[in-house]
Amino acid sequence: MFEAFVSAFLLAVIFIRLLMPMAIHAGLVDVPTVRKRHAGQIPMVGGLAVYATLLLQWLVFPFWREKNGAWLIALGIPLLLVGLADDRWNLSPAKRFLVGACCALFAVIYCGIRIHDIGSLIPGIGGSLMLLSIPMSVVGIVGGINAINMADGVDGLAGGLAMLTFSALAYLSLPVNLSVALQLISFVAVMLGFLVFNSRFFGRGHAAIFMGDGGVTFVGFAIVWYLISLSQGTDAVIRPVSALWLFAVPLLDTMTIMSRRISHGQSPFAADREHLHHILLLAGFGDKRTVLIILLSHLVFILIGIASIAVHLPDWISFWLFVSIFLLYHFSMSHAWKLMKRLMSFREWAGFEDRRGEDRNAADRRTCVATAVSGLEASGGERRKRTDRRSTKDD
Repeated sequence: MFEAFVSAFLLAVIFIRLLMPMAIHAGLVDVPTVRKRHAGQIPMVGGLAVYATLLLQWLVFPFWREKNGAWLIALGIPLLLVGLADDRWNLSPAKRFLVGACCALFAVIYCGIRIHDIGSLIPGIGGSLMLLSIPMSVVGIVGGINAINMADGVDGLAGGLAMLTFSALAYLSLPVNLSVALQLISFVAVMLGFLVFNSRFFGRGHAAIFMGDGGVTFVGFAIVWYLISLSQGTDAVIRPVSALWLFAVPLLDTMTIMSRRISHGQSPFAADREHLHHILLLAGFGDKRTVLIILLSHLVFILIGIASIAVHLPDWISFWLFVSIFLLYHFSMSHAWKLMKRLMSFREWAGFEDRRGEDRNAADRRTCVATAVSGLEASGGERRKRTDRRSTKDD
């Protein structure tokens, strides 16, 4: 266990150091835009370093050859390649979606990473999916990939969320399945090595490297792979509904954002700035505090999930509690401009320093915040107008 963790961490650090200058020469960098406000050109090879580390571990450690571990590494190749191509040449979302769906379908049919049973979400009624097993499994995998991708908006956020989920799954797997636990421990270590360069919690003023679309896609695929495989069959260590809690924050944010876009007639994959991390940033918490708040929230959800397993909480209670939290979260984010203002008031009441636009001058900060606030208010006003028009038509 110690060897798996240390080797994964050190290899990740070494690969990142080697790949950073190569990425700059190859043009595999992220440049600042209107939506990307980082400083300078940032290498996007964190995901490549993560994959290279795990691939080398697969060649050395036998636990990667058990429980479909080799297939997970193999399916990472097309996911990583299409992500790297997107980072370099900006592929269409349809192409990336197609590759992700094909890998998900292969995992479901050939590797058996399939949701057979979702538990008793209604008292006394079983949750076997039967003919819906394959399509629901594919949708779940693709949705998980998209969820972690949408969380990749602040330095250290996506990597931190993934590391917490991998850590929880490793903890729950350790007494039951050592080989899977070691695979998960390797993921924890490699994500920690990545966060040394990507997070601001290790003395950095900004990220020195990004994971890139390929890395985010592979990590999201791996998370859902383990959530499904560990919640199904006789070797299950978690219940299907527990997977919701272990992946709560990315799941809640993604479901809310996509449902809101669809209700407004937009593409569910369209870009916007109304994610939870955007709201916290606009409220003045700054990048570091925003990440810390979200990670602590995710940790609380994970602990609830682990506690529900320990006390044998009925599936239907756990599920409907999660649904209640989702509805509350959805309502709050549907009034994002009000939520942002209340968070700003709370920050001022708590005495937290306003950290909006720390790398810009005061005039730029005021302009940025005023524009964002007016945009959120306009968005809310437009929604109210549409509601009023619908009400008038109904009358």
